[in-house]
Amino acid sequence: MFNTFPFALVAFTILSYVSGLVVPRSTAPAGWDDSLEPYDTYHTRYLALDCQQKHGTPFFDECCHPLSATQSLETLPSQCTPPTATTIANIPTASPNEDDLECDEDDDGTTTIPSSAPVSEPSETSSPKKNTAQLNTGGFATFFYQNGNAGACGTVHGESDLIAAMDYRRYGNLNVKSDLCGRKIKITNPSNHKSVVVTVADACPTCRNANSIDLSVGAFKRIANLDQGIVGINWSYV
Repeated sequence: MFNTFPFALVAFTILSYVSGLVVPRSTAPAGWDDSLEPYDTYHTRYLALDCQQKHGTPFFDECCHPLSATQSLETLPSQCTPPTATTIANIPTASPNEDDLECDEDDDGTTTIPSSAPVSEPSETSSPKKNTAQLNTGGFATFFYQNGNAGACGTVHGESDLIAAMDYRRYGNLNVKSDLCGRKIKITNPSNHKSVVVTVADACPTCRNANSIDLSVGAFKRIANLDQGIVGINWSYV
């Protein structure tokens, strides 16, 4: 595919270099422009096709790279089309122990989350608009790079700032500032009992479920190693 669309290779290489992780995040990484299909569309198809488990295969080369903005799936082999309409939130996966979650790295340096990462139903024991310390479980933490972009709450942050992007089901309308902006959240990784308090500054349209949170690099490093990519979490408002 890259022989036909060399500009897609350039954009995808930039994406790999800048973002490091192809994981659910609030905005497309720098380098993703109008010459490519929407980032959410590509990312959803990538997970639906289980591309993270097929690195270095002919299937990966044929099906797992972004399309150009004018290209349709019909131009690719039939195996490149997911069997059913799939969204990030309902991709069926197995459920291993959280400690077994690992990340794979592509030849181009892109790290992706494993398809075996569980997508469990969250336990919602608190309302996002109430000041409560009740615990929310069943979610997952990922991380994203700021790249100098303002989040959905309208503020620009650095990589070391302790901020978070809330799942869109909690955040609300992604085009306006949410009541959650500025809220403090305590997040704990139950596998190592490390915690961090973050401030809501963005929205995450591709998080796995309502209790999943996308963290800044600095916040994620407080509870896990970056090479893990995704970890199970418990959290509450503070």
